[in-house]
Amino acid sequence: MDADALKKMTVAELREEAKKLGDVKGLATMKKDGLVALLSGGGAHGRTGALTRTDLKQKIQSLKKERLAATERVQRAKVDEFNTALRRYRRRLRRAARHKAKP
Repeated sequence: MDADALKKMTVAELREEAKKLGDVKGLATMKKDGLVALLSGGGAHGRTGALTRTDLKQKIQSLKKERLAATERVQRAKVDEFNTALRRYRRRLRRAARHKAKP
């Protein structure tokens, strides 16, 4: 379905469509924007798949660049968002490295 058709649906209808996808985490608490992104293939919540260590490192590097740009523009709220995202990705990277090290 295209995003316009999905936006016209109610949240209950969107949840029913999302249930057809299979195991989606956080479906009951997902808001309309998240449901539309999930169903239109945006990959929001639950079904994003596991990122490799290389993907995580690339994401961290891009977030650092975006954070630097926001710092130069003096956008404190954006900088805080990037810091939070960086913490999450670093935690995921450490967890992935720990699981790889186990025999």
